[in-house]
Amino acid sequence: MTDDFPAAPGFPAGESRAPRDAEPEMAVAGRSVVAAAAAHSVPVRLIGGVAIWLRASPAARGALGRSYPDIDLVAHRKQSRKLRTVLEEAGLEPERVFNATHGARRLLYHGPGGWQVDIFLDTFEMSHTLDLGTRLEAEPETLAAAELLLTKLQIAEVNRKDLSDTAMLLWDHEPAAADGPGLLNLGPVVSRCASDWGLYTTVTDNLAACAESLSSLIRTDADRARVAGRVAAVAGALEAAPKSMSWQLRAKVGRRKRWYETPEEVVR
Repeated sequence: MTDDFPAAPGFPAGESRAPRDAEPEMAVAGRSVVAAAAAHSVPVRLIGGVAIWLRASPAARGALGRSYPDIDLVAHRKQSRKLRTVLEEAGLEPERVFNATHGARRLLYHGPGGWQVDIFLDTFEMSHTLDLGTRLEAEPETLAAAELLLTKLQIAEVNRKDLSDTAMLLWDHEPAAADGPGLLNLGPVVSRCASDWGLYTTVTDNLAACAESLSSLIRTDADRARVAGRVAAVAGALEAAPKSMSWQLRAKVGRRKRWYETPEEVVR
């Protein structure tokens, strides 16, 4: 029996330029993709700036919202064939050469007007490699805040946009021992960094960079202090956690050897 895959509604024709207090076009499109996949029992979760915007409060969106030109998703590798059918029947155009070359771990699609849908299959490979499949379904619609934080802080050559997104996430998410709305589960962040010196180094470097950037990112003293306190709480938990033997051995080499990858840029 052939599944009937309905088109996801409301796909926009181009880059999101909605007001900061309105739902960006890419957020609408991203939620449509997640819903279309869920209707066929394919769990997919949003990551990146769109996911952080969806989890943010109106105040955080007003202060740190930006344009969102594309959509980033995570899905399970074992369901990639079914997901491809969902996406193509929903009207998204596959990047066939890229998908043929990289389709075991990553897929690329385009929506009307050329905006991009970048799909990571279980594993997120950029400056560092993160297993996102094991906690894919920890929360609905987006990855849990812990994994969203790691995908931003693992960037070796971090830029202002990524630091702003980090601050936006921490604006509304308190470091905690569980997942959920308004919570950032420290457990997954600490455990991953305590076993990987390279990831720990990049993440802690970027937490320090985020702290330094807050004076130019956030205008009000109270909001800036709250985010700074949460940055410090995450950094303190990472520093205090017992480290694995492999972490300690790699730490002896330190920064004399490069500890991150330089990812291949995907043209957007």
